[in-house]
Amino acid sequence: MGVESSLTDRRELAGSSQIQIMWPLLGAVSVLVVINGVVRWLAAGVASVPPGQDVMPPGKELVMHVLEWGQFVVFLLIVGLVVIRPALRRQGFGFDALFVLATIVVNFWDVLDNYWGFNFQYNALQFNVGSWAGFIPGWHSPSPGLWAVPVGFVFGAYTWAFYLAVVAGCRILTYLRDRFPSWSTARGLLVVFTCNAAIAGIAENIYLRVGAFVNLRPYEPLTLWDHTPLAWPVYNPVLFGLTWTALTVLRWSRDGNGWSFVERGIPNFVSSQPVQTVARFLAIFAFLEVTYILLYFVPFNVFAAMRTAPPNIFPSYFPVP
Repeated sequence: MGVESSLTDRRELAGSSQIQIMWPLLGAVSVLVVINGVVRWLAAGVASVPPGQDVMPPGKELVMHVLEWGQFVVFLLIVGLVVIRPALRRQGFGFDALFVLATIVVNFWDVLDNYWGFNFQYNALQFNVGSWAGFIPGWHSPSPGLWAVPVGFVFGAYTWAFYLAVVAGCRILTYLRDRFPSWSTARGLLVVFTCNAAIAGIAENIYLRVGAFVNLRPYEPLTLWDHTPLAWPVYNPVLFGLTWTALTVLRWSRDGNGWSFVERGIPNFVSSQPVQTVARFLAIFAFLEVTYILLYFVPFNVFAAMRTAPPNIFPSYFPVP
């Protein structure tokens, strides 16, 4: 009986390790896809998308640019404090540093809003570099290079939103655990989701009102102010709330060594510390991208495909095919 139990435990441990090692492997494959897409895009020549002839109100444009580059400054601060400072102090890369680096790479998938149809557009008056969308396998939407990706805005928004959301989420969970010991983790995560959805809703409406982007094909029964520049799909904060809450679970799962559940199988396969660090980054990146794609981009494209009304029409600084 003891031998059989030991063998069963070993099989379960081996099976668990094999599942865990799939995360860094998936991350490695994904990084190769990213590198291939970026290299092909750069080789084809990077060109910004022109904003057309329409003129944006000067005051509104100024506010938009302040927000655009203000977010980029926040991005630089987070990278400096969370990634560069610990590295200079030779403290190694902890979970937070690897997570921030993963949010930078996940910018590559930002174009998936338009994967199946041209559903969303940034303001081309922002500093944009066109789009690498056409170099993503299976791309279906027309004119992928017409998407005006504003690098300052996107890098800033992704980093502060994703990183600060998971840090705040974990602090909320810690507070609730200490304040209400009888509460389950699921109940605490419901509070985190509510906060995340509220933050996403507020941020999106600010972006819409300053003219940073527009929704071209939101699903009209679930959209407020459709056919106006403020068209806002109310399902967006739900999708972002789910995404950020799932990533909060990842950070919350860290053990005493600071390793999340997607990283723990790595020492069973890799002994070198530098290689372990790379594998940890790949695992975290894989979980981040899978979560983002499945919980946000897939339903976003499904809702857009369900639209029956013609796409919204906006000034030329929101270019469309």
